[in-house]
Amino acid sequence: MTVRFAALLFFTLAALADAPKTLKPRLPSLASVFPQGSQPGRTVRTTVFGEYLDRTQTLVFLDPSVKGRVLKSSYTHLELEFEIAADAAYGPHYFRVISPRGASNLLLFRVSDQPQVMESEPNSQFEEAQQVAVPATINGRLDVDGDFDFFRFHAGKGETWTFDVRSARNGNGLDPALILLDSERRELAHSEDVFIWDPFLTYTFRESGEYVAVVQPTHAHVDPNFAYQLDIRRTPHLQTVSPLSVRPGTVVEATLFGAALEGGAKLWFDAPDFRGEVIEMRGSSARIRLECLAGALDGRHELALVTPFGRSDTATFLVDRTPAHPGGEEIRPPVSITSVARYRRPERFRFEAKAGETIVFEVRGQRFGSPVDSLLRLLDDTGKEIAANDDAKIAGDQFNKDSYLLHTFSKAGRYQVEIRNLWKTTGENFPYQLLVRPPRPGFELMLASDRPYDSLRLKSERKEGYEGPIPFEITGLPQPLSGEIPAGKNEITVPLPSGVTGQFQVMAGGAPAWRSVKISSGGGEGATQARVELATLAPAETPLFALEAEASSVNLVRGGTAEIRIRIDRAPSFREPIQFSYENLPPGVTADAATASPESGNATIRLRAQKDAKPGRYARVAVLGRAGGGQIQEAPKIAVVLD
Repeated sequence: MTVRFAALLFFTLAALADAPKTLKPRLPSLASVFPQGSQPGRTVRTTVFGEYLDRTQTLVFLDPSVKGRVLKSSYTHLELEFEIAADAAYGPHYFRVISPRGASNLLLFRVSDQPQVMESEPNSQFEEAQQVAVPATINGRLDVDGDFDFFRFHAGKGETWTFDVRSARNGNGLDPALILLDSERRELAHSEDVFIWDPFLTYTFRESGEYVAVVQPTHAHVDPNFAYQLDIRRTPHLQTVSPLSVRPGTVVEATLFGAALEGGAKLWFDAPDFRGEVIEMRGSSARIRLECLAGALDGRHELALVTPFGRSDTATFLVDRTPAHPGGEEIRPPVSITSVARYRRPERFRFEAKAGETIVFEVRGQRFGSPVDSLLRLLDDTGKEIAANDDAKIAGDQFNKDSYLLHTFSKAGRYQVEIRNLWKTTGENFPYQLLVRPPRPGFELMLASDRPYDSLRLKSERKEGYEGPIPFEITGLPQPLSGEIPAGKNEITVPLPSGVTGQFQVMAGGAPAWRSVKISSGGGEGATQARVELATLAPAETPLFALEAEASSVNLVRGGTAEIRIRIDRAPSFREPIQFSYENLPPGVTADAATASPESGNATIRLRAQKDAKPGRYARVAVLGRAGGGQIQEAPKIAVVLD
């Protein structure tokens, strides 16, 4: 390194070190909601935990069938009221809150047709089991170390019941186990980690009597945010449908796969373009007749079974106008192949390709509810592999298991495409659709954020050779905005109007821009994804200072003291004292008065525990700093472990 270059580097680093820090706004952060759901036509009061929730003013749902208002707010806690329309769709509904800090992340609230029951403590032992009239959806929490939830119910001889714990699928971090006991405490069934981390089981009772369902945490320590819904029901559970895709103007016999497919049922569809009937219920499958009318829209659709006990969850099927494969090994693109993927018996289809011809091979399966994990291979006429794909990169889907190949053939000849299931399983419940077609140049427009506060970054996912310009329009704001991603470019940043709050949509090529949003809370690994097509714009106030605790957890002995060191990041012009206060200190724990001087970049908080303070782990302690001008900032939450 030369002396001149070393000196230049020194002065550059020094300048960076002295540069004023830009403090980013801390947007409101929602961690959990309880209860996690209710029924159509109800008004329900909910509790939300999180951070930076002070002065929350507005509650926003992404669809108009659920509305609500803020009843009470603090820095770490909200009381909300939800009003659910009588015609609200069953399933997840997504909401966020807005405050002077900006717009929060999304949480999930589920609408169900079943009667709702609130867990009632004490119910942590077999003798304390809460009596529940079933069918029901129980809204429960496991928020204290050592907590178990016991629920007692009656089942009749020969009845088949489904037990479904929804936590990860509701975006909660709880990883629970489900245990089914008889009246003598004998274990009848046990389940864990069926849907993400959620337990699921069905059981046919041999005798009439009283039984107990137990929800148990598998964590060493639980969290105040851990919540769940336990469905105890007699309605079927649907997994997938085969064939996965149908053509408009056709009638097909199809098979539904799932659990507890028993008794009589009728079919429900999400659109009036379908008719059908149930031919036979077989327990783990059902035969149906499905008519797809000529005017049915291409794309994704849902069906369900309606029984005397209620409606099942939905299964996904596709409508596609691509010519159907008539059968056999020979195919002529464009063609749609619907079949079942197997591990030991891969399917191969032969076709002709011209020199320089580009062909797309696309598997549709896992994205649409099938458990298939596909592998695609292209083979030449000697059986040599020339291309392969396992898990394609699909825009917005980080967990995709479907395969995709776009291949240009260097020479004319006969080729084969091979598809197999990577799961070492057998059975008919792995349906797929394989599309073999010419490229369809196009794009998808992606939102870099679903809650911008000053500007919006748009990213294009160009497909199958499209390089042209991408014009877009932003609607929902006081004044429409428009723009264009230039040809050959993949993103653009759009300034947004200041002082405006509201939901807006970006349209491009007749389709909305979207973002796959992770719904996650409670500190565990459970999470779910939501496709969001509406972004929320809200001004975010500029902080004068920010607080950071140097440790996320502190140990405190009863009768003793412990210290928490707080770093203070100040805006360049901010020189005021900061006085500290606290929220959610454990019972029997106090904090000494503390004030940071106008120039100080840190502070030390001293906690004191009484000798009779209750031991435990308290995960929601908030340290608050008030400036002389009145602005209050919160440090990220701290856990206090009291021994």
